[in-house]
Amino acid sequence: MKVLLDTYLEKEYGKVIEKLGYEVVSFDGKNPNKREDYGEDILIGASFLDKLNYKNHKNLKYIFLTSVGIDFMDLDYIEKKGIILSNNKGAYDDPISEWIVYGLLQVEKDDRKNIENQDKKIWEKRNFSFNLYNKKTLFMGTGTIAVAGAKRLKGFDMELNGFNTSGRKVEPFDNVYSIEELDKIIDQMDYIIMCLPETEKTHHILNRDRFEKLKDGVVIVNISRGATIDESALIDSIKCGKVKGAALDVFEEEPLSGDSPLWEMSNVYIYPHMSFSCEDIEKRQFDAAYHNLKALKYDGDFKNIVDFDKGY
Repeated sequence: MKVLLDTYLEKEYGKVIEKLGYEVVSFDGKNPNKREDYGEDILIGASFLDKLNYKNHKNLKYIFLTSVGIDFMDLDYIEKKGIILSNNKGAYDDPISEWIVYGLLQVEKDDRKNIENQDKKIWEKRNFSFNLYNKKTLFMGTGTIAVAGAKRLKGFDMELNGFNTSGRKVEPFDNVYSIEELDKIIDQMDYIIMCLPETEKTHHILNRDRFEKLKDGVVIVNISRGATIDESALIDSIKCGKVKGAALDVFEEEPLSGDSPLWEMSNVYIYPHMSFSCEDIEKRQFDAAYHNLKALKYDGDFKNIVDFDKGY
């Protein structure tokens, strides 16, 4: 069977894939040839695959993503063609959960002011700063990233709350609320941490109406997908002080436009979709794809196969 991946991944993992008995072919991820059919059975990659016209690849049977997100793929087409699609769920839980903690601390300790004073060599003591302890946190989503984030925040003596559609209990959350309960409890939360995939049901789940219900001085962290938040409503809520601060790794349109007011807000911390970044990225990005390549050769025990009905 033939495996197609971009030249970067081929350089990193080509020999490992060949040892499993596959033929490896590669393409230029920065400038893919959209007309060429590489004849591959298996396609491996991430968001740059939307630049590759995989719909013209006649033999394609499997797509193993190195990313957790799948929203850049044409899911209707993939399902219709019977192509098996997997993502890299779980691979980036540890680094992303650290960015969650980092984002909350940046906002609560006014990190921008600290850095500005250091740059200007200003010795300015401040007797007041906000704390993480004794706060109520709501994780929007209770998947593996949210669980990893909650575990790391547990040491701050917070009340850890989760949200999923059914209210199904998940460790280590103290409480988990359903969609029917969400609007009854969301005004109690000091921190809202977005950990949801982008689907029709989660699009703008944090909308203008819900922003109005939030507690004054709430902090928002988004490491999931930009479209889970109504960005214009977020901007207005920051301007009026409803939202005290935000740490944002994802946006409705990426790269974030230079015209966005978010750039100019001193209480907003912007990360360019990089919360997955870590020192062992090479191993993590190939984890699920390598597992599934072995499964295809040996036992058929695939992991992270996408459920098209759920959209993740």
